[in-house]
This record gives sequence, C-alpha cells and structure tokens, in this order.
Amino acid sequence: MADVQAAWEARQLSLAQVNAWDLHGRLALRTANEGFQASLHWLRKQDVHRIELAGPLGGGRVRLTQDKSGAELRDASDKSYRDVSVQRLLARTTGWDVPLEGLNYWALGLPAPGVVTRSELDEWGRLKLLEQRGWEIRFLEYVAQGAVELPSKIFIKRKSVSDANSATLEVRLVIETWTLGNPS
Repeated sequence: MADVQAAWEARQLSLAQVNAWDLHGRLALRTANEGFQASLHWLRKQDVHRIELAGPLGGGRVRLTQDKSGAELRDASDKSYRDVSVQRLLARTTGWDVPLEGLNYWALGLPAPGVVTRSELDEWGRLKLLEQRGWEIRFLEYVAQGAVELPSKIFIKRKSVSDANSATLEVRLVIETWTLGNPS
C-alpha cells in the first residue's frame, strides 16, 4: 500500500505540471429523459481553453472558449454568447450542467482543487474513483502518453441532487488521442 501511495504522490506532482494539451475524443451526455453525443476536440494552452463539440449537441458544431476575460460559446449558426465561466455558459445556452471546471483536472486523472469526498487508487497509484463537488468520477481506462499515463475513458455521474432544478446527469468521456505540451 505504501508503494501505491508513493506512486500516486509522484503522479500528482508530474501531472500538476501539465498545462497544455490537444485531445480528441467523444463526449456523451445523458439524463433520465434525453441524451446527446458529440465528437470532442479540446485544445488547452495554460489558462486558454478551446473546446469544439460536433454532433447533435447544439444542432451541429459548438465552440467553447475560455480565457482570463471569460467564456464564449459560438453555435452552429455562428451566434455568440458570453459569460464569466464556460460551465455557466454551457448550462445557460444548452441546459447541460457539465462539470467543465472539474473536468479540466479530472481529464488528467487528478482531483480538482477543493475537498475530495472520497477517492480510490488502483494498484499502480492511479485514480480509480473520485467523489468531488457532488460528482462521482470513475476512471475506467488509462493510456500511456510518453512518460505518463492519462485517462482514456472517464464516466462521471452527478452524485447528489439537492437542487430540484438539477436533473441526474451522466457524462461519458472517451479520449482517443492525447498530445501533451504546446499544441499548435
């Protein structure tokens, strides 16, 4: 168990340095009443994020950008919406309350800043289960990317629904390719 904990601590230190990536994959969202799927392209350079979703979500292609000045969503008809956070913006414009701020960390296999309700590690010192911010995050598969292993399948489910306006939501993220460093 000490080896697993040591591996986890080393992983956290290594992955905390990652602040630029280019990933491609698929995102599926499901509530009790509806579901959507989209292809995903997420480009990150430090505090600047560009997330492109293509598919039924938003009627075609949706581009979300976030930087220090706030967030913008540009829909398939090239209409633009702005807000202070990408998560609030997506919820306001599409009705989907996807935990994008947490996903920024969870995509790397790390907890987001703040309280962790529960976590479990696998035998290699990688997150297997994380409960945080009212979400249950299951890391189902990892893939080697250079010297690190990164999640390739993540299943996220709203853990508690205390707000009557918050429907049960499941998010499935399948990451097909990772590129770390300074993507173009």
